[in-house]
Amino acid sequence: MKKKIGVIGAGLSGLVTIKELIEEGHDVICLEKNKDIGGVFSKMGSYDSVELTVSNYFMAYSDFMPYDEPVKFWTRKEYKQYLDKYAKHFDLLKYIKFDCDVTQIEDTSENFIISGVGSDNQKFSETVDTLAVCSGQFQKPNIPDIEGLDTFLGDTMHSAEYTNVENCNHLKGKKVLFLGAGESGADVVTEIAGIASHSVLALRRRHLFSQKNVGGSNTIDMVQTRFWHSIPANEKAEAVRTIWRNIRKSTDNKALSLLADHVILAPDEPGSVVTKTERIFEAEANGMVIDIGGITRVNGSQVEFESGRSESFDAIVFCTGFKFSLPFMKNDSEISDIRDCYLQSFHKDLKERVAFIGFARPQQGGVPLIAELQARYFARVISDKIQLPENLYELAIADKKLWQEEFYETPHVFGLVNGQRFNEKIADLIGCRLPAPNIIFSPKSFVVYWLHHIWPCQFRVVGPGKQNIAKEKWTNAPSIYSKKAKLKLIIGLSIKWLMSRNAKNTKERWRSILVTDRN
Repeated sequence: MKKKIGVIGAGLSGLVTIKELIEEGHDVICLEKNKDIGGVFSKMGSYDSVELTVSNYFMAYSDFMPYDEPVKFWTRKEYKQYLDKYAKHFDLLKYIKFDCDVTQIEDTSENFIISGVGSDNQKFSETVDTLAVCSGQFQKPNIPDIEGLDTFLGDTMHSAEYTNVENCNHLKGKKVLFLGAGESGADVVTEIAGIASHSVLALRRRHLFSQKNVGGSNTIDMVQTRFWHSIPANEKAEAVRTIWRNIRKSTDNKALSLLADHVILAPDEPGSVVTKTERIFEAEANGMVIDIGGITRVNGSQVEFESGRSESFDAIVFCTGFKFSLPFMKNDSEISDIRDCYLQSFHKDLKERVAFIGFARPQQGGVPLIAELQARYFARVISDKIQLPENLYELAIADKKLWQEEFYETPHVFGLVNGQRFNEKIADLIGCRLPAPNIIFSPKSFVVYWLHHIWPCQFRVVGPGKQNIAKEKWTNAPSIYSKKAKLKLIIGLSIKWLMSRNAKNTKERWRSILVTDRN
């Protein structure tokens, strides 16, 4: 039955949700508070020097891959151009109302009344049957609770306020303290540290960092293979440290040496959120201090550190992320942890009436594919082609426990998932998961499946919405490995894996691979 769906937000999650809903024949209205699409990738939503930390192929939608481009990292401007092309190709703009700041959503049990303020401060109201909330995580800056912070005498700013270093003249030549360093934070820290007279980056613990380009541009997204994800966690952790120990011994690059030192002592790679840029080590090589342990208190301009350091600063820059905030959602539909939702989308009290799309965060890979698969699943649910399970809350809590155990170093990072496993779980429910090829009957496909990048186009090879070009492009995807390296990996690591303490499960896995349907 055709329904009227309200979509909140026209960023990368909102756009794909509109597209999937209209393909199912529903009536869609999207409300976007800005004057343009793109969310944080619009000109109003991010700083000037943004460069994505996963490749263009991982930041693309499965049915709109940039096949005419080489594998590279898009800038913010280039990604916005991609989103513009996507919106134009699927004729999405006609479903979007811009300058619509949603302030309240009233649940009448039968429908939802969306109200807010539009252009020229005109109030608006829309009544819809179902909601897709795609407003994203970057709504409310997070300022940590530090004793005495309210007594600080200098300037303070959050990375959300940063546009470029030219607009930070008030920090030029000053002593600046930075707190936190995610991927955008690493850019902000590095750029402002370049104009400060002295700078300190305070981290509560060592973060796990990785280079964007590992050994050259042809190894972009190096660990994005099923083979890597299938290796036991302890072996992956040791492999990562071994790589960095070897780099440390062989490099004369000061920034790279500092990065290696940091990663060797950092938490295990499989169990921690990863910051996929190394820029802050450029700043450290140029004199910035990285202090591990965090802040104990602030007293006027003086800051005391857990490490015993005590210094005075002229400014504090918070690169401390954002708090999950849905101010327009009230009462029992309020959500504090997206992991309490089935597939990080469906709340136990709202079920299929509301879908939260694009809030899950992959440890490796891009949000667009996660949002797309969630949107495809949601569109089929409200079209009665898929039924939500009755025990969705119990399933959500079981998954929550799984992710907390998998990411044992950072168990409470909001929405953190293993992108490959999370995506394939949803794809299984949709019916678009690519089956593992048989090594005997389809050796080339077998190698691609295990040793090539896990690109989004694989979810258009079979099932609903499949495309003929997807199979061709997936099968011929450029690999990060040479033919010789592939052979050595398949033989050497397979033997090592089979001999590990998880040998029983490993043998069963390989046996299932060998007898998989030859299609």
